[in-house]
Amino acid sequence: MNKYNIIAAAAGLLLLGACNVDDSNDTPLVELGARTTEFTVEATAGHVDIDVLTNRRCHLRFLEETPWAELSTETLDGDSSFYIDYDDNNDFPRMTRVLIEADNKLHRDTITLRQRGGQMPAMNLPSGSLIVSGSVSGSDAIRFDTNIDFSEIEQNVVYTSGEGEAWISGISYGEGMLHLDYDENPFDSQLRTASVILQWTDGWNESYSTTLYVMQKTSEDMLGRSVDFGYIRNLPDVGESVTVDEYVIIEGYIVSDSESGNAGENIRTTEMTIDYSGSRRTAYLESLDGKYGFMIETASVEDNIFKRYDKVQILLYGTALTRHENPERYVISGVTAQMITAQEAGTAVVIPDKKRFVSELTDDDVYTFVTLRDCEFPVRKGALTPIHDGYTNAHNNEITSKYPRLMRDIKGSSIYLYTNTTCPYRRDGRKLPYGSGEISGVVVFELYPGYVYGDGTDEDSHGNIGRYQLRHMAYEDIRFDDEASFSALLTEYRYVKDQKQDASDKRYYWYPTFGSNGRFSHSTTVKPTTYTTWNYIGPVGTKNALPPFSAHIGNEGYGMGIILEDGTDYNNPGGKKVDAKINADGKGQETSPACTSWKQTSWWDYANDRGESWCVEFSTADIETDFLSMQFTVQGGKAGAGVSPIFWKAEWSLSGDLSGDDGWNYIGSYQVPDMVISSSVKAWQLGAYKQIDIPLPLEMLGHDKVYIRFTPEKNAVNSTTKFAASEIPAKDASSAMDYFAIRYNK
Repeated sequence: MNKYNIIAAAAGLLLLGACNVDDSNDTPLVELGARTTEFTVEATAGHVDIDVLTNRRCHLRFLEETPWAELSTETLDGDSSFYIDYDDNNDFPRMTRVLIEADNKLHRDTITLRQRGGQMPAMNLPSGSLIVSGSVSGSDAIRFDTNIDFSEIEQNVVYTSGEGEAWISGISYGEGMLHLDYDENPFDSQLRTASVILQWTDGWNESYSTTLYVMQKTSEDMLGRSVDFGYIRNLPDVGESVTVDEYVIIEGYIVSDSESGNAGENIRTTEMTIDYSGSRRTAYLESLDGKYGFMIETASVEDNIFKRYDKVQILLYGTALTRHENPERYVISGVTAQMITAQEAGTAVVIPDKKRFVSELTDDDVYTFVTLRDCEFPVRKGALTPIHDGYTNAHNNEITSKYPRLMRDIKGSSIYLYTNTTCPYRRDGRKLPYGSGEISGVVVFELYPGYVYGDGTDEDSHGNIGRYQLRHMAYEDIRFDDEASFSALLTEYRYVKDQKQDASDKRYYWYPTFGSNGRFSHSTTVKPTTYTTWNYIGPVGTKNALPPFSAHIGNEGYGMGIILEDGTDYNNPGGKKVDAKINADGKGQETSPACTSWKQTSWWDYANDRGESWCVEFSTADIETDFLSMQFTVQGGKAGAGVSPIFWKAEWSLSGDLSGDDGWNYIGSYQVPDMVISSSVKAWQLGAYKQIDIPLPLEMLGHDKVYIRFTPEKNAVNSTTKFAASEIPAKDASSAMDYFAIRYNK
């Protein structure tokens, strides 16, 4: 007996007044219900068997006219079954319902049968906009591809600008064209716009819709004059935002893809919230010759109907145009779908082929599509976003919106590649390529305070990680060859290997994970420990995450993207994870047993008022090159305030004497971000490791032993509320690294 139907039946009797409270015990319980009430079948003919639990006679009938299906019986007595035969369906998906009703007419159940179709409905407007005359009433047409009977398509016209009464007087369809009848425009200076919404509902009650944006010229048949990008760029002064009050039209190519989740920045509106509509409202428009670009911010997500490679014309009247400096760049805001006066689908071949080395980029390249030549990812571990996903949309959290991954080119310049947390392929289990090659994307300028926070007072420097960055629009924009590289490794550390104490100086040393050149240590005799990193390459996510990450939880065995010299994947030999804790919480973190980072807690020598150091030694003998560099990653190493040194310097020496500064040569300075404190999130915190590239002097070449040290150059740590608020603790401080390498051009 189906207890739920028994309860429902009894409740139905009470509600219908079939009995009162006093005689309810004398009312027989009625059982009626199917074991399964929902069926979905293929488009080919067949039948479904349906079991019914009932203790009285019941009747069966279709609730809709269903010539394509037949019931095996119209009556049932007691627990029984029946079947439905159905025909082939060469049309769209369809549905019918069967009512099972007791002979008392009071108890019933419903069976739903959905059949897939031999074809799927289509409603496609190759061009989503239409411009019509304003001087006279008339008719115009636009191509409309559909396999649906037009009489079944619902038509709704929404007038979005202009004055007066409705002016689209008729909509029809014939010979593949959608026809519109319209009245003349009585206004000599006012354009009129409307949205024609076409909607159809299939047999499964699923809706399909498309929208045609119609713009009507003035009574003098004026729409706007075409101008070039240079004309628009000259409208605002430096740092100025103006409203475009001319009917001017620009033409160009769309070089972004809103579906990538990476077209633009998702702004952190507060410390704990992110506006995820930013990327979906952003498009990049490049001039036909590729010389200039604009960032387009549409008025709403729905207004962003641009597709990658579209050739479009946009009417700019009423939009806001802003000119930013350092670098010079232009943003057009408030664009609506109705302002798109022409839209023609294109392919990648129409986009001007702009190839650059990083050092060749100029401000004119901002918001254009550029291919960077001879590039590499020098940090050989992790995904596009090697971040603590507990602070992202993969964990239904809104703290981290994007991550800048380091790239460098053959000429020695570096640049960061931005990837949003809304990008669906950012952490999908693919190892990043090791070699070198080309990478394409849109040149942007966006701040990232998690990497650098100035000195705490200079707001203009907060988040400035370079004059330019790059945004990819598809994974295929990264075209590297694992087997070819312009650089060679002198030494590389990707995890802690063979750490042990040296008997002579009592310091702890560990050794390269690529090659055997040198060793790594700390200036004290305190043993470094390993720390958590977030290099698991994916996928990640939890059940409560935002799409597309909500389906990914647990250890799926994709490793950390660390391929060893013998071809095996570190911590993932044979595709079977050694450390089963990795990603068990959906955050993508690897635990300390994997040894992929090293951490120290002793960072200030108060007796001598100077910092302690990481120290790496290696040989440069027999190395000839025109470019030498180092790459490393750093992080505070503890989710706590007042523990992590902020300001650091790198130096090199031939002696390796850590007792003082004699013989040490300055290389460069950098900042180390704090780990995120979830109860007190600040802009200078980062739930990831910061990736850094620093060129090295060629004077370091040709020596049997060279030393590099990393030392806090200021005695400063952050509090929960203030940047650089206090001093480094004498003990229980914290700073960590999870990658170090020395590279030279072959």
